[in-house]
Amino acid sequence: SGANYAVNLTDMAGNTIQLDAAVSSIVVLDPGDCELLYALGAGSLVVGRTAECDYPNEVNAIPFVTVDGKADPDLVVLRAPQVVVLSAEQAQDAELISALGTAGILPVVTNATDINNLYSTITLLGALTNHVTEANALVSSIITSLAELQRKISAHEDTVYLELSPLSSGLSTVGGNTFASSLIAWMGFHNEFEDQAGTLSITQDQVIGRNPDYILTTKQDAPEAASPETTTAPEESTAPEETATGTPSPDSTTAQTPETGVDEILLRADWQNIDAVSNKRVYYIDARLLLRAGPRVVDAVNMLYSLLYEGKQP
Repeated sequence: SGANYAVNLTDMAGNTIQLDAAVSSIVVLDPGDCELLYALGAGSLVVGRTAECDYPNEVNAIPFVTVDGKADPDLVVLRAPQVVVLSAEQAQDAELISALGTAGILPVVTNATDINNLYSTITLLGALTNHVTEANALVSSIITSLAELQRKISAHEDTVYLELSPLSSGLSTVGGNTFASSLIAWMGFHNEFEDQAGTLSITQDQVIGRNPDYILTTKQDAPEAASPETTTAPEESTAPEETATGTPSPDSTTAQTPETGVDEILLRADWQNIDAVSNKRVYYIDARLLLRAGPRVVDAVNMLYSLLYEGKQP
């Protein structure tokens, strides 16, 4: 019987996780799971993380296990964790799973594709880290907050196109069966690409043909996001002794086309007949809120409410 195990549970891929003692060290690969571990008070168990795991701030002191944008099996094993918490997508990395098996490290797979699966993930991580009380409290608080908002939500035929990378670097979005798509559906709207699965590379023509009612971009307007050049330019142009040389600079900045963000989308020549563009329903949303199944889900739905129901950028 499992009565002798300190940890005895089934992860979201159906793997049995049995440990004689409570978990004392974890490498976490998924940024939503990382946020959850800290929210549960189990952050002190984290000994390694991927580069995407950037919240809360204290996680930045933890060593990376990322090379070329993905988890490196050797670096993961080097951290010598008891378990590795990873998403279902990350668990498809056969080389990584094989390395963990050889090293005797247990993979624990999460799969939060919607809010209900988020609750299951919180419960799983609570059981894994011996923070069951905190897990129950977190689930309850999310349920309460969402129930409050749900009273203000109604069903819409309108579609939302979520742009994860700008035209200049090739358009990408998410299809159905993703956490972001489930949040859009929860808000009473349709993800424009919900008929496809996973992360998608798409073309301009596909977006134009589908004619979304709303566009959400995860890229901020380049001037705000940009750094040294833009911060020095205003000082130069306002300095009184530089009026002669400073005068052309405002024109050149206004004439410049923004590289990314809401304004860049609104200026796309071929997109002028898309409803979202002609009605100026193009907004910025923080990718970390929308794409991560984590403890900030209430912040994510409140942000979506502001954009989709109130038409205002918080």
